[in-house]
Amino acid sequence: MEKKKILKNVLKVALIILAIILVILIIHTIKNYIIITNLQDKISQYKDSSSYHIKSVSTESNGNILMMNYYKKDSKQVVFMERNINGEITKISMYDNGERIDIFTETKDSKVANLKSGTTIMGVELYNHLETDNNWQTFLGSIFTKVKSANYEEKECYMIKGFMSSMSLTSEGAEIYIDKNTGLLVKVIEAGIDSKREYEFNTVDDSIFAEPDISQYTLKENDLN
Repeated sequence: MEKKKILKNVLKVALIILAIILVILIIHTIKNYIIITNLQDKISQYKDSSSYHIKSVSTESNGNILMMNYYKKDSKQVVFMERNINGEITKISMYDNGERIDIFTETKDSKVANLKSGTTIMGVELYNHLETDNNWQTFLGSIFTKVKSANYEEKECYMIKGFMSSMSLTSEGAEIYIDKNTGLLVKVIEAGIDSKREYEFNTVDDSIFAEPDISQYTLKENDLN
């Protein structure tokens, strides 16, 4: 009789603990779900922007730095990239006027122009890093996601880790920082690389699409038509 009573008490305690864990998990999931859906709504106002500038700086653990400035205005776009590898700097400028793409490469030893390159500029889209196909996926993704408030360069952000998104290209274990006010990604830490982003909207001037003086560059003749 005594053993049955002990077993009953143990079972009762176990059920209470399980119920507490379940309540905590539900609260955790609902809280994450509300935060994530709110951020999804905020970034939606930028998705159809046709004029914007994105600056990205990625710093590797070995000190190498890649800086990119991407400008888009209607059908025009231009990318300025600067790679700093062990102190040696390479600059690449890619201009897309809607009809052709010209590439200008500059190192300490040379300046080369590749006109009508035939390549394609990979546009830097303003996509939602927390995007899912539906609310049910968002809810499921919220279960195992870690969300906490964080400050980054005087911005109030959420640090989010472990959220499964159909649009995110980040690896497992990556930490992403989302601006609370805009829903825009401002920082990613993954695989030893610290990447930061800044944004400007509706400020792109047409002068940014003016190509440099071709006379200062050596033409890559095999790419000319």
